[in-house]
Amino acid sequence: MRQSMNRTLIFIASIVAPTIARAADIGTTYAFTPDLALEGNPAMASLDFPEIIALNIAIVAAVSLMTYYWWRHPVDCKMPSNVDDTWAFASLNYFGAEYPRRTFAYKFIAKFPTNWPLAIQMTGLVLSSILVVGSCMAVFSWFAVHDWHLLWYRKAYFRTHFAFPYLLLLPVYLAATAMYFRAEHARIHTKLNNE
Repeated sequence: MRQSMNRTLIFIASIVAPTIARAADIGTTYAFTPDLALEGNPAMASLDFPEIIALNIAIVAAVSLMTYYWWRHPVDCKMPSNVDDTWAFASLNYFGAEYPRRTFAYKFIAKFPTNWPLAIQMTGLVLSSILVVGSCMAVFSWFAVHDWHLLWYRKAYFRTHFAFPYLLLLPVYLAATAMYFRAEHARIHTKLNNE
């Protein structure tokens, strides 16, 4: 029961938080540059605000569908030979074989998964986190660069410009992915212990 409640709360948060974060980012962008002249992302600068809103609705809807899939249809995972090893669990369920941690990390970056339902569910939850953190960073950037005129931030932002958000989002991606695998490992571990 408790685990079901936790999944429900995570599902709700993974829809509400990105929706609010994306709305805040779009609203802040509009407040600072209604004509998008100051927009740093070339993909967004080429669109109008109605198109940006429609695109963001589609993105949040896609992420919401992936998290709904995680919430209503949890993937049935297998336990590895070492039941306490989260990374062996991740490797076995993502690729269908147990790999050492370093090999798993390489394959995770370079290869497609063999367990697509697990990959889709993980992607939904990880993207939800990335949308929230990335949107908060974008809102902060608008204020730091154009309102507060933080010189150190402007230098860092304009020297690394397009890579800047990705460099900061990489640790979020890695942490959210690790949290997903740990949570699924704990869920299956608890499920097997209760049977």
